[in-house]
Amino acid sequence: MKTNWMRISVSALAICATSGVAVGQSMDELIAAAKKEGQLTTIALPHDWCGYGAVIEGFKAKYGIAVNELNPDAGSGDEIEAIKANKGNTGPQAPDVIDVGLSFGPSAKAEGLLQPYKVSTWDTIPDAAKDAEGYWYGDYYGVLSFLVNTDIVKTVPQDWPDLLADDLANSVALAGDRVSPTRRSRASLPPAFRVRRAMSPRLARKASSSSPS
Repeated sequence: MKTNWMRISVSALAICATSGVAVGQSMDELIAAAKKEGQLTTIALPHDWCGYGAVIEGFKAKYGIAVNELNPDAGSGDEIEAIKANKGNTGPQAPDVIDVGLSFGPSAKAEGLLQPYKVSTWDTIPDAAKDAEGYWYGDYYGVLSFLVNTDIVKTVPQDWPDLLADDLANSVALAGDRVSPTRRSRASLPPAFRVRRAMSPRLARKASSSSPS
């Protein structure tokens, strides 16, 4: 019963998923099948991200099903590769649930890596944030924002092009590893990247607690 379905999160475009059995089964049937399998295998669900820690603990307490957590800090590509590498494998390395970037939903469906499943709140999800057949759906989104030290910066930037102002030269930094694929350091909005390329000579090499923005 190893299958995969997905909840998409739109952050700088990001997402989440969980295992299902077959479309049309009742919740009681799903719970019974999950208990028979014995555990739920997750991947890329860090406990400090989007309240996943509490969600996982709540799931275990409510259903009495063990949760096998694979690589909490995996990126979307890692999750897709984990599915491909474990096709036909019902063991503990085969993820039931994935949390990936929005663009990975349609591509994973096209590759036959997901199983359709429509959650109880399906009708409340906007059509643009879900697959009509239930292969993926939007679950949450995040918004990039500017953290500004107003003791130093008097004119607070309101949009990405504002970061190109001369008075912000050598004063802008991105937190974390800028080349990391993980969602916590991902800044993938196209406008952000266009501005970042334009201002790359001005980017501070390291983010610090004293960075103005």
